[in-house]
Amino acid sequence: MNPRALVLLLTLAYHGAQAKERGGILGTLQGWVRAMPGLGGKKAEEPPQKIMPRVRVTPFTGGTGSSAESALQKELLASREFFVAGPDEKADFTLGGSSSGGRVNGRLMDVKGKEVFQRTYAAPGLDENLKAFADDVIFTITGRPGLATSRIVFVSDRSGRRQIYLCNADGGEVNQVTHDRHGAVSPTLSPDSSLVAFTGYSSGFPVVNLLDLHAGWERGVTDTPGTSFGAAFSPDGTHLAVVMSFIGNPEIFVSDLNTNTASCISDSIGAPASPSWHPEGKQIVFSNDDGNGPKLNIIEVPQKEGDPSRLFRWRTGYHFCTDPEWSPDGRQIAFTTRKSGEWAVAIKPYPNGSSRIIQGGGAQHPSWSPNGQFITYVQHGGLFVHEVRSGHRRQILKGYGRISEPRWMR
Repeated sequence: MNPRALVLLLTLAYHGAQAKERGGILGTLQGWVRAMPGLGGKKAEEPPQKIMPRVRVTPFTGGTGSSAESALQKELLASREFFVAGPDEKADFTLGGSSSGGRVNGRLMDVKGKEVFQRTYAAPGLDENLKAFADDVIFTITGRPGLATSRIVFVSDRSGRRQIYLCNADGGEVNQVTHDRHGAVSPTLSPDSSLVAFTGYSSGFPVVNLLDLHAGWERGVTDTPGTSFGAAFSPDGTHLAVVMSFIGNPEIFVSDLNTNTASCISDSIGAPASPSWHPEGKQIVFSNDDGNGPKLNIIEVPQKEGDPSRLFRWRTGYHFCTDPEWSPDGRQIAFTTRKSGEWAVAIKPYPNGSSRIIQGGGAQHPSWSPNGQFITYVQHGGLFVHEVRSGHRRQILKGYGRISEPRWMR
């Protein structure tokens, strides 16, 4: 405590008894001073600490049991959702099972030894099965999706032309999914990660295409003339928000993937881009440049034909805002802005609150993890994953050409 604060407190204490006869003003002042961080000993309020359950992994039986046990512990620790308890430590849940030939039979039990679930995972690889088991455990205990089986789609110029790639949440298992001689950009994954929507140029101008990652087929989203770009899947995966210009000025359209029809929901002045759906599917945030730099706008999505749509400006405190994306719980929006002449990633609570920069120095194109705890973005061509709460970040992919436009599966 600094000397001036100490003198003030001693003076208040000396006159404290007289304060009762003068209406308690001094006592009120004492309470006010004590409440000030650094003076009265009460610290500034900190966000509540995340309480993580303790999980014990018991030995797995079977030919690949030892490898399965080790891999499962690694996945649980990497998730940052649990403490992995030792043999003599108290645990809230216990995991066990068997593994032979890569096949996994996993079991989750509660603190009383009651079975919560038992499931078999029979994918071709042990690693794939353990990731699925870990994600099931995370979702069952926390109610949040795990990240072990999640995928990140991104653009890289590694082949000499920009193409679409996929990787897992730790930067492994990188696969090139497009081989378009004209290049491909602006990818987004469907909620079940079976489809990729992206912008291609095979027709000579930008058009949104769909690529089925399992069946391998590819088709255009609409057969309208003009350009289309900036696709975003609706939370249920049945619709795409797309910027289209066939009526003249670019506008936000919602395309029904079942009927291959599209309806315009915006009436903006400027150049809209980068739509992102609220997780409830009733709003879309996008950037719009009316000649004074891109700003963020939010539009209400009509729930039935004939309903009006309402568009309004969403102020962030910054004059330049692009690449918005809603968090999975709908409580925050991440976006790209500029700070000190460089790109920066910021987040802002929705609907109200103050924006804050989580990473400057050239970071851009933010995208939330399915559990809302992490954001992936690019910086100087590398791909990063950033834990929002702690600020801890790590580069998960480098030396893979210049990476841009990452999008985490929702």
